Amino acid sequence: MDKGYHIPVLLNECIESLNLKPEGKYIDCTLGEAGHSSKIYSKLSKEGILLSIDQDISAINFVKEKFAKELSEGNWIIKKGNFEKITQLTNEAGIKSVDGILMDLGLSSRQLEEKGRGFSYKNAEESLDMRMDNEMGVTALDLVKVLNATELEKLFRIYGEERFAKRIAIEIKRNDIQTVGDLTSLIYRVVPATSRREDSHHPARRVFQALRIAVNDEINVLKRGLDSAYELLNKGGRLVIITFHSLEDREVKRFFDDKSEKNNSKIFEVILPSTSEVEENNRSRSAKLRVLEK
Repeated sequence: MDKGYHIPVLLNECIESLNLKPEGKYIDCTLGEAGHSSKIYSKLSKEGILLSIDQDISAINFVKEKFAKELSEGNWIIKKGNFEKITQLTNEAGIKSVDGILMDLGLSSRQLEEKGRGFSYKNAEESLDMRMDNEMGVTALDLVKVLNATELEKLFRIYGEERFAKRIAIEIKRNDIQTVGDLTSLIYRVVPATSRREDSHHPARRVFQALRIAVNDEINVLKRGLDSAYELLNKGGRLVIITFHSLEDREVKRFFDDKSEKNNSKIFEVILPSTSEVEENNRSRSAKLRVLEK
């Protein structure tokens, strides 16, 4: 396995939850490295169609090279774009409705480890970028520079659920932050040692999450994407979503509950990764798989 290769989370559970029909039409809203997409495609006949979407051009280029043979067959279509524009992208692909839609809301290993992206707090020398689409204008560094301490505190508290948001925000404005290392070092100084010992995660994790969500407008994008995705589903079609933190999971749960109440859509039991999957792939530990049938 090549370095940095992304292990798809809850792969078999996703495939089973989609209830794939060989001649069906499906959308993977988050192509990544095609871990889920390639498995979905392998289950389809020549009459089936898969549309895979991603806003990260480096991910798309990687997949186009890796799966050139499969893509040449014509029924696996890749589109660059954000899944909030799923209706437009689906129309461009000549698809009116689908039998299943998958959203994996996590970052891929390649995004975390690719140089220059600034997603990982392990790459100390990198600039604070964090844009999923590098054609976007605002970076995480821009937010750190432009927002005042009160605004940063609110951002860290709402999107990162960070207990020490105020302390961190104040110190950021007192220091010249340029790189990932500048920010992680500052957070390490500010967060009390007792809290660092109690939490098994890196102390910068919540602040990085908050900045990434803000830069990419992830919660609002998710809300718009959920509405559009549901409308594209055929009757009996399924919306399958993997979440990784409480903010996005609450939004998905709220949406599913609303559709269940108003439209009598069926909600399936939440699926968590097995102990063996977490041992093999630590990034799956916080994953939740939610499934809704229209």
